[in-house]
Amino acid sequence: MNWGEIKQAVLHKLDGPDQDLAEEYKSRMIPAANEGLYLLATGGKPICRQEEVEVTEDTPLLQLSSLPCCWELDRLYQHQEEGLRPIGSYVRQGDTLILAPGRYQVAYWALEEPVTGDTPDDHTFTLAPEALSLLPLYIASQLYKHDNAQLAVIWRNEFESGRDLLQLNHRERRRQPGTAEFESLPWAGWGRGQ
Repeated sequence: MNWGEIKQAVLHKLDGPDQDLAEEYKSRMIPAANEGLYLLATGGKPICRQEEVEVTEDTPLLQLSSLPCCWELDRLYQHQEEGLRPIGSYVRQGDTLILAPGRYQVAYWALEEPVTGDTPDDHTFTLAPEALSLLPLYIASQLYKHDNAQLAVIWRNEFESGRDLLQLNHRERRRQPGTAEFESLPWAGWGRGQ
């Protein structure tokens, strides 16, 4: 779905308001769309991205905020002679990682680019289609919450039910066999003044 199709789906849910009202609704869709995109990317169907970064002795810091639309770090890999190696030992201070010099691949969860008044109707989104199909429900619920609260609640409940299913499917996929990581910490022992 592109931005124009999402707007049309929302207007269709609102029973196709007349042209003047449709223009007012279109301008009010932007903040609701950005809220919905945020909710779907952070608690529905995450967007996974990867970036290659080079860390030198002069600049051993990696700012997570410098990664496009970064929301949360997922995994960190270092390029070595034998290939990519998962890295579990690094120092994190806020959104800054302190790393040893080298080339890294950063896997992270990303947010969708925010929608603005200048976003063209043919703009496509990175979110999965099953997540994006829920966005018109969220937008319509936000637009109608003062005009028709009962209908707005129905749409919001449909949105939340769909988002819950996306979360469940995402958790199930993450539990499938594959790779596992752990960090070995020195053992202080039981009963030693902790």
